[in-house]
Amino acid sequence: MAKCSTLDYVRFRVRLFAPRKNEDEGTIVEVQKRRGDTISFLRDCRAILNAAEGDGVDVPSEAVPVHIDFDMASAMAGELKMEEESGEDILTKEIGSAVGLILRDELDLNIMAFECLIALVDPLRTLPDVALNACKAIVANDTKDTSASEIRGAIAALLRNGALHEDDKGNAIISDFNETLRNLSLCLLSKIFANLLDKECLETAIQDNIEWLLETLIPSLVDVVRSAKDRPHDALYAAECLSNLACASKVLLRCADEEGALYALKEAKAFGSTHHSSLANATEKGISMLESHF
Repeated sequence: MAKCSTLDYVRFRVRLFAPRKNEDEGTIVEVQKRRGDTISFLRDCRAILNAAEGDGVDVPSEAVPVHIDFDMASAMAGELKMEEESGEDILTKEIGSAVGLILRDELDLNIMAFECLIALVDPLRTLPDVALNACKAIVANDTKDTSASEIRGAIAALLRNGALHEDDKGNAIISDFNETLRNLSLCLLSKIFANLLDKECLETAIQDNIEWLLETLIPSLVDVVRSAKDRPHDALYAAECLSNLACASKVLLRCADEEGALYALKEAKAFGSTHHSSLANATEKGISMLESHF
């Protein structure tokens, strides 16, 4: 067994199992995540398994073959329905199913919900137009459909309180679940803002939800960046979020500056330059923008 740790602070174990004497199926390789960012782990895991199969290790992150069956997620929560629906109705259903899982008390279902949403907003894992519409739906301030506000409320709870549910504190195992949830929520935000910025839709999304961004999200993201030494993989996503939001809105750029984002990003970069290369790279855009405007 090998205990491994990457520059992204992902920890995992690799075990090799020999086949039985009467079998000739090669060596079985098991990679088990212990801690850290799920997306980074999947990238490293695929590289290890490709190498074990003799395919080489030069695999780009976008090639990680992750498939999440949203109907299966709903089925595990006892909510599976088979209907003929339009693309818009299906998207609404999938987001609603994820919200249903977020509202459950089972932390493993909460994690599944955020993993489903991350796959849904990622244009490399689903159709680009579906991913874009999902991003818009989650950020939109729709008074008729409360699903998006439930997702944003869950993210705010994780960033502010470190837990999705009020009674989920004190237990070491539950704390690990909540750390995973916190990281997944930041990963979700990072992908949403990056996709909207790439499609030139982020400015409109910001205008629709400026109050939540100013009063809740920006201060929380700066706090996450400040904790880079303790949670560098969280700070990585927070830095990406801050940079993309600031790029699309001078109002949010000023808000980030007033919250002390420049100092926090510089501290995170200093730590990342010796401990976490991805974090150091993620801070550069935000630092450059803040220094050039203020």
